Amino acid sequence: MNKILLLLVLLLGLASCRSTKITEPVYSKAPKVQVLIDSVEASHFEFDWFSGKIAGKYKDDAQSFSFKGTIKIKKDSLIWMSISPGLGLELGRVLLDQDSLRFMNRFDKTYFTSSYSDLSKKVKSPLTYSRIQDLLMGNSLSNFEEKKYYVDLENQLFKICSVSEKQLKKMQRSRRKPDQEIYTTLVNPENAKIDSQNLTNLKLNRTLLVSYEDFETHNNQEFAESIGLLISTTKSLSLNLAYSRINLSKKLKFSFKVPKSYEVIH
Repeated sequence: MNKILLLLVLLLGLASCRSTKITEPVYSKAPKVQVLIDSVEASHFEFDWFSGKIAGKYKDDAQSFSFKGTIKIKKDSLIWMSISPGLGLELGRVLLDQDSLRFMNRFDKTYFTSSYSDLSKKVKSPLTYSRIQDLLMGNSLSNFEEKKYYVDLENQLFKICSVSEKQLKKMQRSRRKPDQEIYTTLVNPENAKIDSQNLTNLKLNRTLLVSYEDFETHNNQEFAESIGLLISTTKSLSLNLAYSRINLSKKLKFSFKVPKSYEVIH
């Protein structure tokens, strides 16, 4: 009898444990637009110095390859990357400052430099140092103060978009597609971190999608250690990056000296 009583107590205890299990919250609507924007901006990853190892894979319609490297960033000042094909030999170095991008190809012994305005014309999308830094850090690519935004709920994620659903459908139906950049981001309701962000130009039939995964805590902040980038036009290319050995406390040096024998590419 005592054994039966004990068994009943255990079963009741397990049942009560199951009945009090914490469930994920279910959202029926998104917050007001300014409340959500403020939350996203407050959750931006903040740092002064950033360094880490990167492992990546590039793929387009003609080729694909993997690579490894090192990345260093001084916030709002410099982004430095060293890239190798994984065999221990350095393929090249990249240095970005507020005004320009520079690339040194160790294999071909060539050197390339360009302003962001020239790069923007080539890729037909506004590029700035800040945008590239924000993309790498998982922060918003949009300056929310520049235009009106709309919010919605999509698959239990909060959505911020630079056009309303009604405006977007009208643009998509129009024969003359507008030459404007449409920004959309999906936000995790639990921590206000960006799950993905999308830049679309209907006239150019071009889309840039950036997604973020594998969030880990660094300096009491959540940071996405995996980034997926997909560019779709008449052709498509993808780039996946994975961070490791992240350090936010070490002051960094940015070595970028081009040998005089290197050929300048225009």
